[in-house]
Amino acid sequence: MSKKIKIVTSIDFENQYMSATPPILRSLGIPIQIYDVKETSRFIKIPTPLYRPDYNFLVHLTKGNAKQQVDTEIRSINRNDILFVKQGNMTALKEISNDIEGHIIIFEDSTLNHLLSKEKFINLFTANTVIKLSDEISNWLTPLFELLTTEIYNNKPNLDICYSLFQAALIKIIASDKEHNKTINRSSEIAFTFKELVYKHHVEHKSVSFYVDKLSVSVNYLNRCIQQTMGTAPKEWINKVSILQSQLLLQDYTKCISSVAFELNYEDPGYFGRLFKKITTLTPSEYRASLMQNLSE
Repeated sequence: MSKKIKIVTSIDFENQYMSATPPILRSLGIPIQIYDVKETSRFIKIPTPLYRPDYNFLVHLTKGNAKQQVDTEIRSINRNDILFVKQGNMTALKEISNDIEGHIIIFEDSTLNHLLSKEKFINLFTANTVIKLSDEISNWLTPLFELLTTEIYNNKPNLDICYSLFQAALIKIIASDKEHNKTINRSSEIAFTFKELVYKHHVEHKSVSFYVDKLSVSVNYLNRCIQQTMGTAPKEWINKVSILQSQLLLQDYTKCISSVAFELNYEDPGYFGRLFKKITTLTPSEYRASLMQNLSE
């Protein structure tokens, strides 16, 4: 039986990846949290290791730039961009400029279920990881997020007001993502559900047939849906998620590479090593060496 891979909470992030906890990062005890990017970024030890958050987060930049790994790709985030990282994604902050400004909002899935219709919920979760905003929309969001900050850090925040402000922001962001601003179709729903199933079951089930049965679709139809919406084949996505999980396990230096392979249900460590290099361009040993180098810098 594989051990459950540790998921990083917002408190874990503070303890593991920040040099200190600024006063603004006090525990709020509510389902939405908002922080000033400029204030918090001064305390983050960059680059962070790859981790999997147990929360969703959204970053709105109004100045400066950053680079964030989300699953297997490194995304550039610039002024007027929205970065959206969902619970289940693998992520790591790679770079951040000294002149960075904006907001980061942390929220749970239950918050989204409360605020969005099913169509808008799926629209958000199938949207681009980085959404480019116009000056007009970015300038519209900034005072809204400042109002949300004021209300959340009130001694007695009104959750109805917090929810309403955040709901307005989400609807504005979804509407601005022109590439995905369309009615949700069957392919989008299948792709959304497939991704969720893979995050949950990839350790025990690496065969496409398992997901075909779960979704009650044909192999050809699943292939077509995933290619159209994600630009990759279902098997390739399953492999990518498994290798991303292995990168988390490889951060534990008490585990040998073979034991990591076995923990993720790869019976042949040699095959695991070849697959790891195909996806990351590094062998597992080289990846570990790169982690050690980052820690020593």
